Amino acid sequence: MSRIKTRRNREVELNNDFEKFKEIVVNEKQLLNLSMNTIKNYGRVFNALNDYFNDKVSPFDLTEQDAKEFVRYLINDKVHYRDKLRNTGEVRGLKASTINTYIKLCKTFYQTLYELNYIDTNPFSNIRCVKRQNERIKVIPKEDLTKLLNSFDTQYFTDYRMYVAINVLLDTFGRIGEVLNIKISDIDFDNRTIFFPITKNNDFRYVPFSKQTKQLIINFTDECREMNSEYLFVDVNGNRWQEEAFRNSLKKYCREFKITTHITPHMFRHTASMLFLESGGNIRVLQKILGHRKLATTEIYAHVSDDLIRMQKENYSTIEQLNDNKKYQRPRSKRFK
Repeated sequence: MSRIKTRRNREVELNNDFEKFKEIVVNEKQLLNLSMNTIKNYGRVFNALNDYFNDKVSPFDLTEQDAKEFVRYLINDKVHYRDKLRNTGEVRGLKASTINTYIKLCKTFYQTLYELNYIDTNPFSNIRCVKRQNERIKVIPKEDLTKLLNSFDTQYFTDYRMYVAINVLLDTFGRIGEVLNIKISDIDFDNRTIFFPITKNNDFRYVPFSKQTKQLIINFTDECREMNSEYLFVDVNGNRWQEEAFRNSLKKYCREFKITTHITPHMFRHTASMLFLESGGNIRVLQKILGHRKLATTEIYAHVSDDLIRMQKENYSTIEQLNDNKKYQRPRSKRFK
């Protein structure tokens, strides 16, 4: 039975304007107290829709076929840049994981419009996620990480700040947005924990840190005391250090230190997770530290290295254990000629 519902008679001039649709949905979603990361992703999806359709199709008239064509565009033609600030390093086509995020958000986005009676059907309701290839998690080689940390001249504020930030990223397994949003009041020096109130899935969490990192943070906050900021990491003007500024500084240092590996902020989280497991860390504990709701996410995220697989296999070989438990060996008969 078809759904019978009258559209609201609102004086809203849409005129194929996806920006206005964005305002409608974002205003609705903000009432649900979604994370800032989700709201930001909504903005990216709206921009992608606007870039692709560009007044060709009214948002009211978007069909399932239009939705399929949009997904093909994301797979083959959507342009993004390695350096977002300078728009350099052009790449066409998004990763499967990113495309699936877009599809899921489009479904939610248009479902909201449907429930608010702006459209009659959700064009993305039958669109399936694309198949993901087994993507190897990218980590920072130990020699590059050691070189990076040992190359900073901590007499300079900018070098010292980056050095401390990388240590905090590695020690807390935090995302770059979480770490740069740390306020002094979020740090419990007595119990050596940091409170992350703003996370990807909107679930706060407490993360422990080491004695070494504690001393680094204490020394760093003493250096920044004159700036009188509530945030741990600030720029030279005392304002919160922005993510894009961090990324650009990281690229600059890697070039300066002649590190050829393309290092991104998120790779510190990957690397810390890998090293945690290689040191015998428990996957359930890692899940808690990373703030993942599902263990499957952690298993994909913290890719187990080939060396660890070999080591674990050697330590827990079923055949070797059976051989060790043998009480005697039967004499081998001579081979028949």
